[in-house]
Amino acid sequence: MELTDNNYKEIIKNNDKPVFIDFYSPTCGPCQILTKLIDEKLEKYGEENGVLVVKCNVARNPKLADAFQVRSVPFTLAVMPDEKLQHANMGLKNETYYFELIDNLAGKGSFFSRLFT
Repeated sequence: MELTDNNYKEIIKNNDKPVFIDFYSPTCGPCQILTKLIDEKLEKYGEENGVLVVKCNVARNPKLADAFQVRSVPFTLAVMPDEKLQHANMGLKNETYYFELIDNLAGKGSFFSRLFT
């Protein structure tokens, strides 16, 4: 799902689940790797676990990029239902990091912690 300057209120403010946001640029190589991961796996995984996963093109949505102080891409963060920001990260991480982050946002803990509980 694409987050824009126009639909921000609908997606973030009127939502009762955590929202994982990927700020990206279509000309950024690492951004394209993360966008592909989101499209192919993370969006569905988030949906299954009660976390909304969205993307925001910084060039097309300068108000949001400015509001979240995005200075470099890829830049990811989570907005909780109380609108508190968590897990702000710059740069591309490995695939496992993003799955564990969604697990954390969903209140599940990490994959490895679930194996041993």
